[in-house]
Amino acid sequence: MNKLALTITLCLFSVAISKAQTYDFLSSDLKRMTSNRGIQINPLELEAYLYTGKKVEPSEVMNYLMKVEYQTALYSGTDSKPKVIVFEKASEEAIATKIKMFEKAPGSDFLVGETPSDFTLKALDGQTVNLQNYKGQIVLLNFWFVGCKPCIMEMPELNDIVTDFESEGVKFLAIGLDNPERVKKFLETNAFDYQLLPNGRRVANEFGVTSYPTHLLLNRDGKVIFSQVGYFPGLQYALRKRLKDALEEK
Repeated sequence: MNKLALTITLCLFSVAISKAQTYDFLSSDLKRMTSNRGIQINPLELEAYLYTGKKVEPSEVMNYLMKVEYQTALYSGTDSKPKVIVFEKASEEAIATKIKMFEKAPGSDFLVGETPSDFTLKALDGQTVNLQNYKGQIVLLNFWFVGCKPCIMEMPELNDIVTDFESEGVKFLAIGLDNPERVKKFLETNAFDYQLLPNGRRVANEFGVTSYPTHLLLNRDGKVIFSQVGYFPGLQYALRKRLKDALEEK
């Protein structure tokens, strides 16, 4: 778990706990903890469940921690140490707290303040795309590839952002490493609403991208004002805040 994710995870455990609640699917010797504050734990080492009783696999725990619709309740054993996380329906207060936290996420330092090199790629729809042609527009770049599971996980949220901001003049470009045939095959079972630019490995190398997904937000001057390297489940809220701020700039 990277430093940013760990920091956010520990903060999420400090969200106010809802009224006491017990669950039939938990062992009777487990006791609901009355406060999460100051607890230093690795949530991936605990058993995890949804409030419905469905078990949450370790690989899914971080995703549920980042979802704004859930808040956490910790249960301890006889030694008073946390043993189990239950993901409950979040209160309006908890949802607002998480969103504010994600909006303030610092992102990465990668290329921030720099003006990336121009590039020309042929889009999947046949258009020739030149980055220089979008000077004066806000541009959100996404670097990805077909076999990248984190890239695929975030696509539904990215599609929602396209729906909400494309009409504002924001340009969404996805630079993929794969050839057009692989991308077309991928789209048979997955939706990705960015303008797709296959055969982008050369551009990724020129930009110095080594982790996927990588996001770069460019302002109207073509300068990178926000970046995120690697997967961050709360990214959509940080992106939405940065996009709104960029649109308000004259």
